[in-house]
Amino acid sequence: MLKNFIIIFIFSFFVNNCGYTPMYSTNNEINFNFKSININGENELGDLIESNLKRYTNEENQKEIELEINVIYNKLSQTKDAAGETTEYLLVAEVECNVLSEGKEKKILIKKDFVMKNMDEEFEEKKYETTIKQNFAYSIVNRLIMQLSAQQ
Repeated sequence: MLKNFIIIFIFSFFVNNCGYTPMYSTNNEINFNFKSININGENELGDLIESNLKRYTNEENQKEIELEINVIYNKLSQTKDAAGETTEYLLVAEVECNVLSEGKEKKILIKKDFVMKNMDEEFEEKKYETTIKQNFAYSIVNRLIMQLSAQQ
């Protein structure tokens, strides 16, 4: 018992003193505000991206950014069996972000893809595809925020 206590104490001592801080615990590094977000293209993925971006809106910051986002989403047949039925789909999301900040314009291109197996149940396949779109949106927004924070 005493040995476990000592191990836990030493471990917590090292973790507290090594400078460890959670990477995504706060949005303190975000020093800009989204003035406007215009999204064109695929509606479902675009709405998911917009809702994820709104989490990062910080109206206290004076630096304003305007975003023009074009979303292209495709579900392509990747492989087929001998009967010609699709067994795997390739899901591709391409996002082109035009960023306007302080009179400067910058383009950021983000592309995500995923291979999804065809499912027997159409409802389950749609549900799974929606989950993949949510993951795409989360990943795209995180990459966009990291690039915007790095350039600011």
